[in-house]
Amino acid sequence: MIAPGGHPARWHRATSIPLLCLTLLAAGCSSANATTTPSAIPWVTGLGGSVTVGIDQSPTGCNPNSLSGNTWANHVVLEPVLPSAFVVSPSGQPIYDSAVITQAEVQSLAPQTVVYSINPRAVWSDGVPITEADFLYAWQQQRGDPAVPGETPNQMASTLGYRDIQSVAPTNGGRTVTVIFRTPFADWKMLFNDLLPAHIMEKVGWNPTCSTVDPAIDLSGGPFEIAKVVPGKQVVLSRNPRWWGQKADLDRLVIQIGSGARQLTHWLTDGTAQAVLPSSFGAQFLETVGSRPGLNSAEPMSATFLQLDFSATSATTGDLQVRQAVSHAVDRQAVVNAVVGWANSNIVPSASHLYSQGQGAYPGPATPTLQMLGLPTYTPPASPRAPTPSRPFPLVSDPASVARLLTAAGYTRPPGSGWVEPNGKPFVLTMAVDAGDSWALLASGMLADQLMDQGIGVTTRDSPDAPATGMALASGAADIAIIPLQSSPYPTQAIAWYTTLLGPPGVDGSQDWMNYNDPALNATLTNAAQQLNPVKASPLYAQADLALWNSMIALPLFAEPTTLAWSNYVGGIGPNPYGSGLLWFPQTWGLRVPPDSPHTAP
Repeated sequence: MIAPGGHPARWHRATSIPLLCLTLLAAGCSSANATTTPSAIPWVTGLGGSVTVGIDQSPTGCNPNSLSGNTWANHVVLEPVLPSAFVVSPSGQPIYDSAVITQAEVQSLAPQTVVYSINPRAVWSDGVPITEADFLYAWQQQRGDPAVPGETPNQMASTLGYRDIQSVAPTNGGRTVTVIFRTPFADWKMLFNDLLPAHIMEKVGWNPTCSTVDPAIDLSGGPFEIAKVVPGKQVVLSRNPRWWGQKADLDRLVIQIGSGARQLTHWLTDGTAQAVLPSSFGAQFLETVGSRPGLNSAEPMSATFLQLDFSATSATTGDLQVRQAVSHAVDRQAVVNAVVGWANSNIVPSASHLYSQGQGAYPGPATPTLQMLGLPTYTPPASPRAPTPSRPFPLVSDPASVARLLTAAGYTRPPGSGWVEPNGKPFVLTMAVDAGDSWALLASGMLADQLMDQGIGVTTRDSPDAPATGMALASGAADIAIIPLQSSPYPTQAIAWYTTLLGPPGVDGSQDWMNYNDPALNATLTNAAQQLNPVKASPLYAQADLALWNSMIALPLFAEPTTLAWSNYVGGIGPNPYGSGLLWFPQTWGLRVPPDSPHTAP
């Protein structure tokens, strides 16, 4: 699942779930504080009926691959609607969706050639077959072509990967797609997700004017289709009658949009909703769902991690010594303890610029599946000194290093005063904060206090979401920024975060809000992205991460906690920390009915 200020990855449903994943989810993720446990209530298949899910954000558009539509709520709603070539399971493994493609493989390395076999039964909800035309349209719109004079340029979520493709060609009547890459791209499985119907999009355009999901544009290629939309309040999904894959047991999924965790809690406890996924929550939410009979909850670590970014072009933080001094003024362990420790005691200060703590590639002695489930697997070393791969930067503040570095940079600190810049001005940083992310907002207060305790002035500037926060940093309106990053099994996303290779910040998926441009790092990440053998790519990503620690262009803080709560009378629900997560496989959802109750749909 993804934090509200983060950038959702475009992955959702799979047609089969490994038994291990379901077993782990049932055993480790649920903390059922109920007098009647789910195992005591029969799961009645074929019952149909409706389940209401409560979320606290509204969809913002009808194309989740566009810049404006690439939001958490859009992906939650469209997970069971739009088809994807590959999806990411709760264990963080990319698996191909056999309802969409029956095969996908690299058939040549010179040049890299990937062949997709589209399921011959795959069809849009209006009866038009899903073919190579939909793949071709996705590539053409997201490869980053220069704008045509007189036409509105595409505003896409990202060009990463698509820009590396040379051609997309059909065979077998359009049911086989051959994709030839101009340059190798290791994370090709992240492409062709959330496919849109080309025959519709060619009429309405890539950037249609819509402020929410639209059943006339977001045709279904999944188990559910959009039946009704009440903007800002509700989206009703009904079973797709043309769906050819595993049939969903439920007739309807109602996505109810609330104002926050408090309203979602009320809906869950009074039966208005049978499952709720708050984008932020407090201790009261956990206390309520944990103490009410008949409710279950899971609190795993998400794939989103929070980071303190520095402007590479600011007159102050453009200096490496200043960035290092500010980082040494931060007590990350205290921030973790105060901001997220109450929600998940296994979260520790981040050790990577590329991965969230729960991921398999995260450095340190960790077991990915256990971390995903929030079980104890990692204990920080007792000493805050001596960097190690699992703790490359001190966990606590170091006032002596702050003074040494700022003095070396020409700063002075008169007795009883804060630090003064070499030009004689008080050293004051403007900090942009993603106020749409509750963890960022909570952390910002502590970070400001810690910096001011070390004589560094701070002015805080709130922004509504991560892109706006990033643009405040990129435009020079801020010196530092607290921004969430959504990690994934695809480490090539680091190109978007830390290089100018995609373009200027905010364009074509570039999230290099720091305006950081290091030719050596660019080359390392490019080389890693082109290594189709992950064994060869891994040390390159480790090298890139070390370079980022040395440049201190960003200080990773912590993995964000998340939560999911649901009623005992709904089965098949479990958390998925990747993407928006909740509706990644709704075919497993069903109603549970007490033994003494008639088996009738509500």
